[in-house]
Amino acid sequence: MKRIFASLATMALVLIAGCSQIDSGNVGVSTTRGKIDLAERSQGNYFTPIETLSEFTTKEVSFQVNDQKPKSSDNLTMADMDVDIYFKANPAMVADTVLKYQGDVVKHKDIVAGSKSDNLVAGYSRLSREAREAIYSAVASFPATTMHTKRAELATEIQKRLQSELDKTDKDVWQVTGVNVRNLVTDPAIETSIRQTAERDQQIARANKDKELAQVVAAKNLIEAQGQAAVNETISRSLSPQLIRLKEIEAQQAFAGAGTHTVVMGNTAGSLVSIGK
Repeated sequence: MKRIFASLATMALVLIAGCSQIDSGNVGVSTTRGKIDLAERSQGNYFTPIETLSEFTTKEVSFQVNDQKPKSSDNLTMADMDVDIYFKANPAMVADTVLKYQGDVVKHKDIVAGSKSDNLVAGYSRLSREAREAIYSAVASFPATTMHTKRAELATEIQKRLQSELDKTDKDVWQVTGVNVRNLVTDPAIETSIRQTAERDQQIARANKDKELAQVVAAKNLIEAQGQAAVNETISRSLSPQLIRLKEIEAQQAFAGAGTHTVVMGNTAGSLVSIGK
């Protein structure tokens, strides 16, 4: 009886040891005597007494590319640049990737900050190398003095270049789902140049506003002057010689009515009138 119990216990241990589980969002890659089976195992439990079933994640994975010092389009070197790369592996291509990049396999917790997962990631060295290349080539298309204001555009450019390079030799293997420019520090000399550029732009803006104001005032004064000239012209044209002469006579009479003046009426000596009190 004891022998039967011992045999059953041994068989149970063998069965337990020969079972493998693949969780949701992952795939299994089977290796038997060093040969990789290219048919991935989906979620489930498997009896694997003579094979090794490794679990690879196909969920979104992020890794950091830190302490980069790329050059901008104006040949200025960044003091520091840190970038986060997000990607997903194609579940149907994991085994092929493991076969192609044998030895290039890392644990999830070794590349993802804060992770405790022992699930595996295939082709990480290829991914990280191409990510660095994409960062350097993307930065080279932006001027240093304005790069800090265009982080979103820079991240998009890095993502586009990285995906393009990966697809050249590994089409549909990885999908780059996002890029985040977490830190971007320019050289102190560039910072000074940025401040000087900003100050110069502000001065130009103020000068343009002053110029616009002066133009508006000048235009207003011109319109007012033209309007007054038109009024004077209208008045001048409305005065006939007879009316002008009548106004002169009325003015002379009013002046003479004061009683203490001599008024000359006309151009003859007989026109001299003296009025006194």
